[in-house]
Amino acid sequence: MPSLLDHILFVTLAVLFPLRAGTFGFRRIRLASAEARPRVRLSVYRQAMVIQWALALSALGMWVSHAREWEGLGLVPRFGWGFRGVLAGLLIAGFAVVRQRIQVMHDGDALARLRIRMSRLELMLPHSRAELSLFFKLSITAGICEELLYRGYLIWYLSHWFSIYPAAAIASLLFGIGHVYQGWRGVITTGVVGAFLSAVYLLSGSLYLGMIMHALMDAHSGHLMQVAYEREPALEPAPEQA
Repeated sequence: MPSLLDHILFVTLAVLFPLRAGTFGFRRIRLASAEARPRVRLSVYRQAMVIQWALALSALGMWVSHAREWEGLGLVPRFGWGFRGVLAGLLIAGFAVVRQRIQVMHDGDALARLRIRMSRLELMLPHSRAELSLFFKLSITAGICEELLYRGYLIWYLSHWFSIYPAAAIASLLFGIGHVYQGWRGVITTGVVGAFLSAVYLLSGSLYLGMIMHALMDAHSGHLMQVAYEREPALEPAPEQA
């Protein structure tokens, strides 16, 4: 059964983490001046990495201290039909995404539509090469830590009171709520992504493919948006009145 520290970690993931992201992350960038935003954005990326690794290491520390089975956390590799099927799907989807990336990155109108569609997240996304470099590290962090916490740990925790599928559904909902700073559309979108990654976990039998997919999805989005912002046409100054 979960210990007191497990309950504290659950409350942290379900309540405190979303509050921190919206209050000390997104809000910091939103309130910063245009000149300060690149610096603040890098600071938010660094803080997010530190917090996620701290939480993930806390979960691993509790696992070791309680001598729990690693299979319960999803860290025992499985190479059955589920793993092979998910891997094949990942390779096919990856090929399709690469083709789409090539088309979008050479289409100014597509990049403009992308900027409009992602406007609600613009403040959080990388705008320069320096920001993109750190964002890639954040993507790897999120792929490892968020899968460990929101798929492996939370599904294990919730399965003490629910069967596996309701536990995965609740964990996906909490993953969406963790992105509440993106607005309700972002909560729904990330909740759906969380449900998909939960399915990957349950089908493959371990977290590893989900970690790779999660990191690649974040890195793909960050790079595509950095290119879109980099190629955004500069506004021409209004003509002076005679």
